[in-house]
This record gives sequence, structure tokens and C-alpha cells, in this order.
Amino acid sequence: MVLMRRVLVLVLLVAWFSAIAAAQDAAPAEKNFIWRVSKGSTDVYVVGSIHALKEDAYPLPQAFERTFEEAEVLVFEIDLGEMTATAVQLMSAGSLAPGTTLEQVVGAQTWKELEAHAEESGFNPSVFSGMKPWMAALTLTAFELSKHGYLSSSGLDTYFMQRADQAGKETRALETAEAQVSLFADLTQEQSRAFLRYTLRDLELMIPEMEELYIRWRAGDVEYVEHMMLEGFEEFPDVFTRMVGDRNRAWVPQIEELLAGDRDAMVVVGSAHLVGDEGVIELLRKKGYAIERL
Repeated sequence: MVLMRRVLVLVLLVAWFSAIAAAQDAAPAEKNFIWRVSKGSTDVYVVGSIHALKEDAYPLPQAFERTFEEAEVLVFEIDLGEMTATAVQLMSAGSLAPGTTLEQVVGAQTWKELEAHAEESGFNPSVFSGMKPWMAALTLTAFELSKHGYLSSSGLDTYFMQRADQAGKETRALETAEAQVSLFADLTQEQSRAFLRYTLRDLELMIPEMEELYIRWRAGDVEYVEHMMLEGFEEFPDVFTRMVGDRNRAWVPQIEELLAGDRDAMVVVGSAHLVGDEGVIELLRKKGYAIERL
């Protein structure tokens, strides 16, 4: 559970999240988080994203820009134009029933830790009183990241969505905003409480860990991302299945539909969805498609 919050940040696209600091002086990657999947004359480029970055994470390695230029259709996890509506849905799903407080749900000790952190950061603890534990954990994380200038508006998904709009390229979504909100809303009460407890204990490690993640991602270190994901979900295989495995399997037929067409496409999803035996790339490889890492 110690790594659960970190993995959720990597796996999910949440309107308020930002993830990592840029490292422009990192050694150029020999390979990137980009795979070309081919069928006949059609190529689908599957790109591993970090959903939020600092502004100085750009320019990207040229392989990302070349991939964008090749693609006629861009596909994202959700319609990023709906992020405001998604945030509203998230807040609604993350609110406790009237008359119930977060302190009642998590107990006096966890509430006391939350109060102390909020006051230290200059926030009024009452902001969290009506939130479910998982919502409080997300909000704490967002506050912490925003203090360091990390913006979801600079994420890889947002960057390429904006580029696609400017270039007049078609965009599509793999799933609905409601489906992504449900990934948090459907956590059990114990998972939700644990998410908040470990977020409070782990906040001071967040920025260094995300900086490391960014550097490894920029260097194309697939093994590091795979290790982080598997370790993060080790104690909660059911959460892994719902948040990663099931979604990967649902996305593969949609990628196959793109491969059956006659237009090259670029599919941008969280990097954790592309690694491991249950990752999108391995699922496509098992179906016999020609795959090349760029």
C-alpha cells in the first residue's frame, strides 16, 4: 500500500494532478515510450504518457514529434475537453453524505494528521471535512504538487490534444470521464481510508519520487516503470485488475479497429498501461501484430 498513491498518479488522468519535474539534462533515450504497431500499410503509434508535467518538460524528444506528424487520428484515454465536467463529477462522487464528517470516517488520529498538514501548508482543514478519504487524498496531493508549480495543463496528453486541435486532426477517446471517476469512487472503504493514511505519510517523498519517475520515463526506462507499477499493486491485485488490467483489455479491441482502418493513428495513454505481461503492448504482441519500439 505504501506505493498505492504513486501508482494511481501514474495510471490515472485526474484534472488536478501534476506529476513530475523536468530534467532537460537527462541523457537522450535510446528508445522512447513509443511503440509502432502495424497491420498491412496502417501504423498505430502507442505512446506512454505522464499525465502532467512542468512547463519546462518541453521540447520533447524528436521521436514524439515525428510520431505526431505521422498520425492522422489521435486517441486519448478520455475527451480532455470534458475535464471541467470530470472535476465536477469527481467532487460529487467524493463528497460524504450530509451530516457525516471525514473525522468520523477515518478516526481522530488520521484527522489530526490531516489537520496538522493542512495548517502547515496554509490551508483550512475544514475544506476536507465533507470529503471521502480518497477525495481528501487526491486534494492533498493536488495542493502539494501545485505548491511546486506542477501543472496538469502541461501533461503529455494535453500537449498533444492542443497540437491536434491546432492541426485540425481528428481526436477520439477510449473511455468516458464517468468510467475514470468510478475507478476512485469504487474503492472499498478500507482502500479509501488507507489511500489517505499513506498519502499523509508519504507527501514529503512525492516530489523526489516523481522527479525520478520523469527522468526514467524520459530515458525510456520501461523496466523501472514496470517495477514501480507491479510493486505498487502487489498487495491489491483486485485494484490492479480494475484500474489497469480490465482497462487494457477493453482498449485493445479499439486499437485493433484503428489497425483495420487505413489511417495512421497515435494512441496516448498512461505509461503504466503499456508495460508488463498484462500491458497493452504485450496483449497486442500476443495477437500477432508487428511491433517495433521507437
